[in-house]
Amino acid sequence: MRKLVYFIILVLLVGITLWLVRLPGILPEEIRSVIVSYFPVIQVFIALILGIFFIELVSSMVFSRIRHLGSEAYLIRNIILISGYTLLGVIILIILGVSGESILAGATFSGLVIGLGLQPVLANLFAGLIILGSGFLKPGSSVRISSTSISISPVLFPAYKAFSMDTVVPSLKGIVIEVGLMYTKILLVTGELVKIPNSTIFSGSIVIEEVEEEKRFQVRYELPVECDPVVAIETIRKYLEDLGVFKVLVEEQSDKNYYIILVSGNTPPKAKLREFRSMVLTKIIQAHRELKKKGLCTI
Repeated sequence: MRKLVYFIILVLLVGITLWLVRLPGILPEEIRSVIVSYFPVIQVFIALILGIFFIELVSSMVFSRIRHLGSEAYLIRNIILISGYTLLGVIILIILGVSGESILAGATFSGLVIGLGLQPVLANLFAGLIILGSGFLKPGSSVRISSTSISISPVLFPAYKAFSMDTVVPSLKGIVIEVGLMYTKILLVTGELVKIPNSTIFSGSIVIEEVEEEKRFQVRYELPVECDPVVAIETIRKYLEDLGVFKVLVEEQSDKNYYIILVSGNTPPKAKLREFRSMVLTKIIQAHRELKKKGLCTI
């Protein structure tokens, strides 16, 4: 702040000096006439020096206040520098007597070119400001993000899935580490750290799992037709007794040699959906092994 006060005082002194040197009687007439004839050049030179000093001063002051933002602070500092030097160029053109129509035409064309070139950057920047301002995505949140608003498609592989009701949602699942102005960092469940553009997050589908994750689950398991469905259902129910009460049904025949057992139910209130589905599938596999040991299933 002290540097800013000193700069204002300097600008006042320079302005008063330029005003005085143009008055008759202050300087010898020969010197004054030379100064008056080169006055636009002197104004441009002084405006250039003071403008650069002011732009660097403001950018450094702002940068010192937002240094804690890390790499985002440099982005804001660069925006201030670009805007400041652009404004300084317009001021110098005005001092040199360039007409407003020429400046406006040049600025319109330049703005169009720059705007088209920076469209992805500006999209990420404004999306980041909205995300940070609204606070709907915060560090520590467990999320699942897809790049399109509707991204549900049927499962077609392996081949027998063509007759199934299964669907897949292409997405990235992980924990939000940092929400920046340009990118959001997410630590995936597989361990990778990814940076997703804010425009992708803003226009995509987001599921915040702690709040919106579906508690109803379904687990499908394939058994050979040689395995008696009635015995298989009774055995699976016996293995799932300690987890709760679930529906165990024969859902469909996947092909001539296999049929699919469907287990459905509600996840307990304090259990995670994926972890609980894993437990249910483990119990089903154990039941299948028991059937094989008893000779009720050959595969």
